[in-house]
Amino acid sequence: MLEVFILLRPETGEDVRTLTESIESAGGRVLLSFAPFAVVAHLPSERLDELYSNPAIQMVATGEIIGDDLAAAPDTVRMAMHAWNEYLIRPHKPRERSSEGLSWDAPDRLPPDLPSDIREILRLREQDFHQE
Repeated sequence: MLEVFILLRPETGEDVRTLTESIESAGGRVLLSFAPFAVVAHLPSERLDELYSNPAIQMVATGEIIGDDLAAAPDTVRMAMHAWNEYLIRPHKPRERSSEGLSWDAPDRLPPDLPSDIREILRLREQDFHQE
């Protein structure tokens, strides 16, 4: 999977929703949307050529966006490009949870609380059961 910055051509009228659907149908997923003009997505590398050949797409970047592309972009698009560039230079590590890998019966661990509406249903059922 590749992380890609995808910029739409404004004159085509294609929207981020349509682009998101095509990314998902290609086996990818959108990580971040800069509606209405761009997205950052995970996409299988073998499907990258489909983006390059899509007439609604102005730019596909897998690396830092620099030079004329950045300088010529409108302010809002440039901000999205800067966000993409910042994303690339920061290290990515999955968030670690202190509970990761522990079983529910580990010491001092309890299962999560049920939603309040479900607790109420169970409480009423328990009352009915004890009244019978």
